[in-house]
Amino acid sequence: MAYAPPGSTTQTPSLQHLASVYYDRTALTQLMARFYFAQCCNDKPMPLNSGKTIQFYRVGLPSFNTQPASEGYIPNPVPEASTTIRATVEEYSDFMSTSTLLKETDISDVQTRMVEELSYRGAGSVDTIIRQEIDSNASSLFPTAGTNISAVDFRAQNARLRGINARPFADGYLRGVIHPFITYDLTVDNTAGGFIDLMKYTQGPSVIDGSKMSGFNGEVGMIGGVRLMESTNVSVSGSSPSALYSTYIFANEAVGIVDLAGKGPSRITDPQNERFRVNIVPGGPSLADPTGTIGGIVSYRYVFAAKTLDPNRIRIIQADASLV
Repeated sequence: MAYAPPGSTTQTPSLQHLASVYYDRTALTQLMARFYFAQCCNDKPMPLNSGKTIQFYRVGLPSFNTQPASEGYIPNPVPEASTTIRATVEEYSDFMSTSTLLKETDISDVQTRMVEELSYRGAGSVDTIIRQEIDSNASSLFPTAGTNISAVDFRAQNARLRGINARPFADGYLRGVIHPFITYDLTVDNTAGGFIDLMKYTQGPSVIDGSKMSGFNGEVGMIGGVRLMESTNVSVSGSSPSALYSTYIFANEAVGIVDLAGKGPSRITDPQNERFRVNIVPGGPSLADPTGTIGGIVSYRYVFAAKTLDPNRIRIIQADASLV
């Protein structure tokens, strides 16, 4: 019996209904940055119905007295002095919307996508607003002595901060934010007294601001007395191959973040596993949309401010990255 090929295959031009595509309804992951600047700041909440501006003050320390008192004379009183710092909270908001028809025909959940996208936008915006406030402190900028960053740079800045009596946070450490490229340069530093097992660092004290924790979100290690969190949302000046990446080091009360009570933003560090607080407004006929053509709205609104409390307690190290 002679071989007879099949009369119909997936390549048969007349069978057009076979030219279909199966769509995976779960979106692939995105390249999301992580956000850690809020963890390096001090929370300074502001109550509702108290105006838009919060005022901080710092009392000046009197100079030391090395003169002996005159017998029989009452000395002059030591005067007090203070400085004030003000921060004004601002309102930030965004929204995304979809048509009812798209919501009814999309192969995936469009509203879920909007929640994820707006969540990332909100979390990244908060982190960037804080970073921009920190970057405005040009006096805190310290370029590295060499091309790439090393452990000695962290020890030097720690010493400079201790030299002005800046204190660490409650756990006894400074805090910092570092780019992954800079982390790499630290890990390959093989000079004597250089890299001290950064990636295998095990936290000692477990008390951070009064809370028991195994470590910060995103913490990659401690070096030179600085607990480091890794993020790509740092300032980069110049362009490859001469780009300079900023590494940030903070002492206690260097930067304050002010949330209006109950209206502040979510503290999101890893947007791929956490969600920024958003509002989900279902669609349907209403006075504003009589025909119900708007399928739904996702929005956020928050009121906060970031403010430098003392630029002398911040150190920004700019360095080349060997990977660039």
